Amino acid sequence: MFRIGLLALGAILLSGCSNQQASQLGMRGSPVTAYPQNMTNMQLCETLYYKRPTTQTKVAIGAEFNKRRLNKRWCDNEYKKWYIESAVEALASSTE
Repeated sequence: MFRIGLLALGAILLSGCSNQQASQLGMRGSPVTAYPQNMTNMQLCETLYYKRPTTQTKVAIGAEFNKRRLNKRWCDNEYKKWYIESAVEALASSTE
């Protein structure tokens, strides 16, 4: 029972965390090994702007970034957005 409570508390604390804070804690520091076409938008941003390691070239990542029409402002907003905000937005868009 204590273990379940501890896991629930950990999930609640992490939901009050942003990508930026998670990377500062070392939680998003592993290299991205996926091809740029298979990366999430946030992985593209992190490898291109926020120094997350990757096995792919910057040229390939930049080409996919431009293909998806992403920009630095979008990356900054998403990078600082709290996980709980993202979850609420996903739930709201799925009900519409």
